[in-house]
Amino acid sequence: MSRRERRRLETYDEIVEVSRALLRQGDTLSLRAVATRMGMTAPALYRYIDSVDQLHALVARDICTGVVATMEKARDRYPCDDPAARLAASATVLRCWALANRSEFQMAFANPRLADASCLRRKVLGLLHGVDDDVPTNPFAASGVDDDDPPNPFATYFARLFIELHSRGLIAVPTPGDLDPGLHALIQQSASKSDDPFVAALGADGLGTLWLFKLAWARLCGVLMVEVIGQVEAELISSDAVFNTLMRETFASLGLVDSWDRLVGVSRDTALRAGTPRAASY
Repeated sequence: MSRRERRRLETYDEIVEVSRALLRQGDTLSLRAVATRMGMTAPALYRYIDSVDQLHALVARDICTGVVATMEKARDRYPCDDPAARLAASATVLRCWALANRSEFQMAFANPRLADASCLRRKVLGLLHGVDDDVPTNPFAASGVDDDDPPNPFATYFARLFIELHSRGLIAVPTPGDLDPGLHALIQQSASKSDDPFVAALGADGLGTLWLFKLAWARLCGVLMVEVIGQVEAELISSDAVFNTLMRETFASLGLVDSWDRLVGVSRDTALRAGTPRAASY
């Protein structure tokens, strides 16, 4: 790695670090604000970032990477042969992080351009592997997402846990006959649009698990969003009432309702270790 390449990568890292500091302070994230904090002019920053949308996507990608690492740490407190506990711990620590980092959560969780940030990251790393300066300045021209760099890291992370539950025979998988014919057709259509991880890992048997995952993902996304933006009372957040009810519904849909007493204990222990005040002010 040349000195110039190292400096360029360090500048990208600083851009992300400064941007996240601005978010945590409640400041508006703009190219001008980042440039000022870094002691640069806004035009100078355009040598690295083409637009504020690109800045947001780059920061969102970095946030996702850190949160996934946090979930993995909570998950790995439980053995691989207990994917239900690993799922409960992961969902709980994601919620604790979201409530403690509301601005970063909103930046990362609902950002539609995470795949674009993957392209930017690859372009930067490409400079470290002999790519010359003729590479287009707009990294969004790149296409495709590596298997280890998915467009939605959160969804992909939880999808892998569902696949593990299925592979161990722990899910009561609905058959096509259990589903409304129109719904089954929609699931098949959804799975055929891309290399869906469920179909790739489980074949046709993965369609039922894919549907259970979509329901669980909708529950988790929904409760996180309404709690983070303050659409439910603080008492309901601090008591875990809404979160626990929806989590119980998820495990019941998987055929694991008899494990709920144990899993809610996993969730409670995970939250205590996270040390996060879940009813933080809005």
